[in-house]
Amino acid sequence: MSVMVTKNYIPRNVENYAFDETLTGRHMVFLAGPRQVGKSMLAKNWLDKGSMSSLYFNWDDIATRKAYQVDSRFFESPARMLGMKDPWIVFDEIHKRNHWKDILKGVYDLFNDEFRFLITGSARLDMFRRSGDSLLGRYNLFHMFPLNIRETTGIKSATCFLTEGGHERLLSSFNDQITQPVLSEVTDAYSLLFHHGPFPEPFLKQNERFSRKWHQDYMSLVVRQDLKDLTRVGELDKVEHLLSLLPSRVMSPLSMSGLGRELEAAHTTVKNWLEQLKKLYLLFSINPWTNKISRGLKKEKKWYFMDWYYVPEVPARLENMAAAYLYRTCKTLTDMGYGLYELYYLRTIDKKEIDFIVTLDHKPLMAVEVKTGDTKLSPTLKTRNNYMFQGPILGVQIVETGGVMQRLSEDTWVVSADRFLSLLD
Repeated sequence: MSVMVTKNYIPRNVENYAFDETLTGRHMVFLAGPRQVGKSMLAKNWLDKGSMSSLYFNWDDIATRKAYQVDSRFFESPARMLGMKDPWIVFDEIHKRNHWKDILKGVYDLFNDEFRFLITGSARLDMFRRSGDSLLGRYNLFHMFPLNIRETTGIKSATCFLTEGGHERLLSSFNDQITQPVLSEVTDAYSLLFHHGPFPEPFLKQNERFSRKWHQDYMSLVVRQDLKDLTRVGELDKVEHLLSLLPSRVMSPLSMSGLGRELEAAHTTVKNWLEQLKKLYLLFSINPWTNKISRGLKKEKKWYFMDWYYVPEVPARLENMAAAYLYRTCKTLTDMGYGLYELYYLRTIDKKEIDFIVTLDHKPLMAVEVKTGDTKLSPTLKTRNNYMFQGPILGVQIVETGGVMQRLSEDTWVVSADRFLSLLD
């Protein structure tokens, strides 16, 4: 496997729309995502490009906190001294401070006509929307995810085919994009991401021992520091045990009662642990598709890791990787204003299953099945339109084997994983 040239900064997809004033107006830009995903580096790079590096303020830094205590407008003079229109001011990790929403409300109301504000953070920045929101109408929230193939290769691609309106236009766009040549850089990036996971540091390091140690430390930090700080969860040993049980279960709906028995905890407690880990971007879940299906569905969610490195077995890792790409794409296209994109799975009582269903405003657009090496089309994917009742949808079966591109009908394909995943945002 050829090794990609490492570099200090990888431009991120979110930069292409989070700073677009036609999308955000004059609102503050909130950028939320997992720890160590590169939010601070993106913010600093954005300021550097605009010669505004002096306007980065990290609220973990005691100097920033002291400056605010002395003068709540401490950032104003440095911003004005640059002598430019609409300078960007970055507040990193401000969500860890008491009354941070009130601070931002005051800052925005006073300066939004003159300055632009980028606010970066992780769990709390996303979680606070679930309660009373004193910042309503003052911000746009965007999500920053770990790396994908498009970002690591730097290859400029067409807008994702899923943004095309109407089944025929979506098919035409997909057919055009999926038949483009796959460059060696794409295949290399896919292999490295599959092997080391999507977080910048282990990906760029490309060293197995480093990756193993980094991922061990990361899991410990999320559970022992973030989970402890943000929630009332106290049984951290059992949470770590829960996480050790999940890799063997990522391909199936997760039984809370079964996990509860194994962990000697109430199933409601296990569900709460999972939801808290989801808020910390360690895990994500997808629901069963329930609209107009002739046979009843099991109600359990399927759970996946944001970083598929934690799933060692190849079939499960490939499915987890595909799930993470599709989940990210749904969140990204929703953030970009194309509509409400969501990810589901289909599983009937008689165990007919499709791994993933992508919907737009609750209307199915695409069904995706994941196989390690089997290029024979899944029977359920072949008959997928029997379960939708809203017209035909695109069907794609992805396989680990490279160099596969088979068009089985106008709207059904079997393709290599690297080829398909490189089309997703």
